[in-house]
Amino acid sequence: MRQEITVQRPLPVNLESKDLPLFQDSLEVSFARKFPIHLKNVWVLQDTVFAPGELKFYSQFTHVAGLGKLQFAKRAVNCVAKSWRKIPLGLWVIDEWSANYFHWMADCLPRIWEGWDRAPKAPILLPYSYQSLSYVGQSLALMGADVIYFKSNQNLHVDTLILTARTAPFPNFNRPLTQKTREILSLESKKAPWRKVYISRKLAEKRKAHNENQVELLLQKKGIEVVYAENLNLSQQIQLMSESKLLISLHGAALTNMLFLPPSAKVLELRNENDAKTQCYFNMSAALGLSYYYTLNKGESADTITSNFTIDLEALESTLNLINQE
Repeated sequence: MRQEITVQRPLPVNLESKDLPLFQDSLEVSFARKFPIHLKNVWVLQDTVFAPGELKFYSQFTHVAGLGKLQFAKRAVNCVAKSWRKIPLGLWVIDEWSANYFHWMADCLPRIWEGWDRAPKAPILLPYSYQSLSYVGQSLALMGADVIYFKSNQNLHVDTLILTARTAPFPNFNRPLTQKTREILSLESKKAPWRKVYISRKLAEKRKAHNENQVELLLQKKGIEVVYAENLNLSQQIQLMSESKLLISLHGAALTNMLFLPPSAKVLELRNENDAKTQCYFNMSAALGLSYYYTLNKGESADTITSNFTIDLEALESTLNLINQE
């Protein structure tokens, strides 16, 4: 079963008319998504699901890009040499992008909420390699989930599998399920949120600011804390967000933490100039009902995902002044 969804998003609070083309295509979007399905007596072969009774692979639920005939054949052949493990009940929530902080939080957690609506607290099936991802284990512990990790040399025979699909295609979001992540995992501050936080990418491997020292100096003069997410575990990041009324960062995984901001908070994304494609955080802020601000900055290339930047300090200060006036 498929669902058609239309999303309308508000403009950035500080939009300049000349920048409207950067956001125009994201303001109203329609997309289709699949609902979870229950399958009986199925096999998990490596990274996809096969129903032997139907002679059918369900790769449209387990892969963003799908699988071709050769890829199906390789999985079928490779399963012969592997051992079998019997699982009474399991929940499938991942695809080939899921071992990434943004996609785990933004895509997999909504799949868990939807799967649990059909089979409350069903154990989640994950490859053994996911044990090395600290945010996966920490988030699952916070939500009280049972997990079944399986090894690469194992095939699974699952009596009942709740097979979920993405609740929205990237870079879109399923608004109710995204907000449910906030409801379940966020914390309520003991007092009104007061912190203003800049999450620096100084320690990251890419998407850094060439003038990071000047950026941090400007922000500190404005009473904004400089934080390095690499130094915080997930619980500490959630706690920090619960106390924050403003989150600032370059485009990157740290902005995913807006999931844990209070609804009254504001987000300022330091974007790549002329990039009208990389809209995931603009879209996420709309799904969460957060006020979104932006500045445009000179990137080394048009590819925001790999580029380093020179932050426009004048635009940054002007935007911060506007935020402080509101």
